[in-house]
Amino acid sequence: MTTPTPPNAVPDFMLEQFAELSPETLRGVGDYARTDTYVAPDGMPDSLKESFALQNDETLAAIADYVDELAAFLEEREADSLAAITDTGDDEEKWGHKKILEWHGG
Repeated sequence: MTTPTPPNAVPDFMLEQFAELSPETLRGVGDYARTDTYVAPDGMPDSLKESFALQNDETLAAIADYVDELAAFLEEREADSLAAITDTGDDEEKWGHKKILEWHGG
């Protein structure tokens, strides 16, 4: 399984935050995006909670699908987060961040 490709509908700033989340939290974020609940999962940054209120239904559906795929990808690799497996440990940009920029034409 390769790293899931984020849909264009998902804002870049959210992708950066998703890279820091655990598979368990990502699954909770997916559930949160799919339902009309006010109870966010533990570990979900406040900035994500606030930004969800500004997204339309199509974007929320795309977010839910993407974070579920990302959680499955991380669970398969027994990784704590996307950042944990893409961190090069040097001062250059992280591989994952570079990929996100490439995917979004940045």
